[in-house]
Amino acid sequence: MKILHLSPQNYTGTIDLFVRGHVALGHYSRLVTFYRAANLYEEDICLNLPFVGPMSWLLKLKELVKAGSLQVPYTGTTERIFWNPSPPERLMLRFRDMVWKPIINRAAGEYGLWDFDIYHLEGGMSFYRDGRDVIALKKAGKKIVSYYHGLGLRMRGAIKPVWEATDLNLTCEFDLYQRYPEVDYLFLPFDQNAMPPASPQPGNVRICHAPRIRSVKGTEEIISAVEDLSKDIPVELVLIENMTNAQALRMKASCHIAIDQVASGDMGYGVNSLESLSMGIATVTNLSRAYQEFIPDHPFFLTAPDTLKRDLRELILDRELREKHAAAGPPWIRKKHHWLSVAEELHRIYRDLQWEDPANG
Repeated sequence: MKILHLSPQNYTGTIDLFVRGHVALGHYSRLVTFYRAANLYEEDICLNLPFVGPMSWLLKLKELVKAGSLQVPYTGTTERIFWNPSPPERLMLRFRDMVWKPIINRAAGEYGLWDFDIYHLEGGMSFYRDGRDVIALKKAGKKIVSYYHGLGLRMRGAIKPVWEATDLNLTCEFDLYQRYPEVDYLFLPFDQNAMPPASPQPGNVRICHAPRIRSVKGTEEIISAVEDLSKDIPVELVLIENMTNAQALRMKASCHIAIDQVASGDMGYGVNSLESLSMGIATVTNLSRAYQEFIPDHPFFLTAPDTLKRDLRELILDRELREKHAAAGPPWIRKKHHWLSVAEELHRIYRDLQWEDPANG
């Protein structure tokens, strides 16, 4: 089979692992991205499309026109959120579509983008917000998969024409899995062999935290807790922001403890945790009771906003406790997140849906 992954960017360097998995199982697969990620992850087909990405001027413009992609994240509800653009945003997107169309058409001709059997839309995103490309693919008998991770479905909501055309909705986010009955859970693929081993520096216990959006991770609470603790115990915070992934990994590997997030809700854990767990670093996060029941064998050291300072003190002062959680990380990543195991599970779903001949599985 031929499987195309389409994504605004190579989020966290994991989307290309889906492609690797398909290829390892004997299929042809490519990844097309709209723009290059700031972290400089590897690219396959990057179109370098304009008017998209995290540029400060574009974010200010979205705020000015009250863009529908900037809704406040909300978890723990069964409410269905659909993208609802303001009239000025619709006009902006029509202009963007006109600029993008010739670039997309050239790429489609060069790479045969409309000739695949299955289309994976990362974040439920196609090239056009009106879903014209997905609707056309659906009419041509193609299979459509939407894979939700990060803040897209939480902040922007589902794009209605894409949602309606999608044959299979997947997520690695527990709150989305709970919220939408139509969404199935698939662990995020990861390559722990690409991670450097932990090599914490002597001296103070170093705690790293790498937020992409501080408000989502509870970063201010983390900064405050570590600053307070540093007044009477040997600890320091290593804040990892605005750097390439290679730089971030080097800093992370020098630490004794990693904190993913402490926000309330079911945000759980993400690639930050996959990296630190793979390195053999004790990893702290906040998991709801339901999330703990979903992954009862998890290796995390758990905390919550109101117990963060107390919990960190215990972990900082108890070296054996840190080593216990650190040692539990790598085998759990191999069990749940290995990129080839995730690919095998995905192709099992294909076969259940009769998209793939069992003889080729």
